[in-house]
Amino acid sequence: MQAGVFPIGLGAGAVSALLYAAAASGSPLALVLLYVAPLPVLLAGIGWRHHAGIVGATFGALALTLLVGPKTGVYFAIAVGFPAWWLAYLALLARDGADGAPAEWYPVGRLVAWCAAIGALLVAATIPLVATSLEEYRAALRDVFSKALQAAGPTPQLPGGQDPKALIDFMALLAPGLAATFWTLSSLFNLWLAGRIVRASGKLVRPWPDIARFELPRGASLALLGGFAGSFLPGLPSLVAELVSATFLMAFMLLGLAVMHVTTRALPARGLLLFALYALLVFMPWIAIFLAGLGLAEQFLGIRRRFGPPPGGPPTAVANLP
Repeated sequence: MQAGVFPIGLGAGAVSALLYAAAASGSPLALVLLYVAPLPVLLAGIGWRHHAGIVGATFGALALTLLVGPKTGVYFAIAVGFPAWWLAYLALLARDGADGAPAEWYPVGRLVAWCAAIGALLVAATIPLVATSLEEYRAALRDVFSKALQAAGPTPQLPGGQDPKALIDFMALLAPGLAATFWTLSSLFNLWLAGRIVRASGKLVRPWPDIARFELPRGASLALLGGFAGSFLPGLPSLVAELVSATFLMAFMLLGLAVMHVTTRALPARGLLLFALYALLVFMPWIAIFLAGLGLAEQFLGIRRRFGPPPGGPPTAVANLP
């Protein structure tokens, strides 16, 4: 165990808990603070190994329990502290190669799959706190969005003079899946940012991977298809299945983007093409479905292998066994 693990872990836990507590203030930056709350624990876990991460997660939960309340401490532990520690632990997990071969590091694609699974599970865990049936859950969401629209001013009119109630119903239908996918993306972004910061400090022991070459595990396609099939079930199980299908659809969309990054590497106008692709993704989010389809095709057909050598073993490095 490295020297300074406990001070670093305590500091990371304190900052993370402070961000989490500030997110409850209701300010416009509340959601931003909530989604960046795992970053200090990730920094500690990646820079000073998972021992510092577990210290940070535990201390943050205990501090919130004593200063705010047991419920807040438990929520922090489940939603922020321990998921961040787990991702940091996996990111530095490695095993020595046989006969002096390079160390085998935990695959990036499995980290993406873990972020998708955690995103779905965290939103699913909030369902019992809101309602005990799908109808109650949808009604609670509609009430929240209705009050939000009323507080914002005059109720907007939809094109064609449709009842604004349709907008509220639509938002209540999409909100859980959007929350799960956004949590997945924020987890991935925090993990990437923590890795870049630790790398810049010279403390990253894992070689930086070629992210565009990541591969999702085979089980990811089963999770996506199983979630889609489960969405036809009645009641709350259908909602949980929708969350799983939404987050793994996001994972395959990222794989589709990785395919585009690899297949355009030899093109002179690569920068312009990728800029146009991301702009379309922002202004026409529905194209994410086509990118996810490209990601599924990549998993079964190996499209990127036709544009360079297949993903090989990780670069040589000293294995860091947590």
